[in-house]
Amino acid sequence: MSTDLSFYKKAKTLAEVDNAVRFDVPITPDHEFYTDFSDVRGDFEDRMIYKTLNVHPKTFIFNQEANRVNKALLFLAGMRGSGKTSELAKISQKLHNKDCFFCVTCNLDDGLDLNDMEYMDILIFQLERLFQEFEKINLDVDKDILASLFDWFSERVKEVNKSIKKEGGFELEVEAKSPSWFSFLGVTAKLKSNITGNKENAEKIRTTFRSNFTEFSLKINEFIEAVNIVLRKQTIAKEIMFVVDGLEKTATTDIRKKIIIDEADRIRQIKVNTIFTLPIELMPMAQKLTQFCTVVSFPFVKIREKDSAIVEEAIKRFEEFVYRRIDASLFDKPETVRKAILYGGGSPRELLRILEYTNMYADEDVNKIFAKDLDRGIQKLAAQTSQYVSAEDLALLKILKEANAKGQYIPFDEKWQDLLEKLIVLEYNDGTYKRVNPVIEESPLYKQHVG
Repeated sequence: MSTDLSFYKKAKTLAEVDNAVRFDVPITPDHEFYTDFSDVRGDFEDRMIYKTLNVHPKTFIFNQEANRVNKALLFLAGMRGSGKTSELAKISQKLHNKDCFFCVTCNLDDGLDLNDMEYMDILIFQLERLFQEFEKINLDVDKDILASLFDWFSERVKEVNKSIKKEGGFELEVEAKSPSWFSFLGVTAKLKSNITGNKENAEKIRTTFRSNFTEFSLKINEFIEAVNIVLRKQTIAKEIMFVVDGLEKTATTDIRKKIIIDEADRIRQIKVNTIFTLPIELMPMAQKLTQFCTVVSFPFVKIREKDSAIVEEAIKRFEEFVYRRIDASLFDKPETVRKAILYGGGSPRELLRILEYTNMYADEDVNKIFAKDLDRGIQKLAAQTSQYVSAEDLALLKILKEANAKGQYIPFDEKWQDLLEKLIVLEYNDGTYKRVNPVIEESPLYKQHVG
């Protein structure tokens, strides 16, 4: 399932602004809202991602000959609201070609239960999404290739049925003679619906697949490699690549840690090119992941240097970002938009929140956003955002302000990590440059204790 982006159009009246600044809707590169920030993210360049995937960063050709047994596993780590999903949509679009990958995007919030999720659920969902894409193009594959994996799935389903011991609770009709993509979709859909809709059944399914995981991974790897050969023969793509997005939307840190850290050994057993998004709170554990994969940090856009000098190129890109969504005629003057951008701190999502709050105070009868509306929106947002900033947090923010004034770096600390997760502090470049969220700086609490 994907969001219908046709409902999201440039606002030409104040009544349309709220819909145009929705920050929970991922924008694809072919949409009028899309803005490419890839060249204004400081030390980050998207060529890092292409090189990690063994893809030429200009021609987008995958070097399959040099990487026959080398499957790339990449974790794209970044703060909430930095634009990872839109960046991945752009990357997938460029890589999805006959000389590169057959890209399959798996948005976890579209297909799984964010309140109860394990890696086994994700893997089944990945296969379902793959089968869906193959059915769309009617990929012609030797029936023996399909039969081998389908028979294995059928045996696992029988085990689950036996475990549940409930008539009609998990019945599947298995087309053993000639399995098709449609047959696979029937199995994975039934598995997924029980995983997301019945906790008791979900645990039995997970237990069955976990206990058979070594064999499961071998079956998947065998299947993927066989299909890769077919894709090359039919000049569709060189190999399959999965993009697994939405982990940060799961309900708790424990769920995310269990999936990425505790299941790391299982993740690396699946031999297929894959990009995962890595939630910000798991970044301190990235060292464990780098033993078998690559972790790339995806920062906010740097709109100020450490000495507070404004990066004009980044400001211009954000102006494009705003005017793609809101008609310029709705603002009293360009300076109002520039001021909103500076308060956004280089975060596309934070800027959209600021515009949303600003619009609350704008007069619909006048049909224009004034600087005073922005000021009121900022004050409201600042009060709400700083409501739970503790005295200990404020002491750290004072340290950060003084360190930036002296051009000093801040060493890692779990307390800093907590401030990053709360978006009280924003991070740039490769993580060595941090600034206080400009909205927080406007709160009376910050002004009183930090200055």
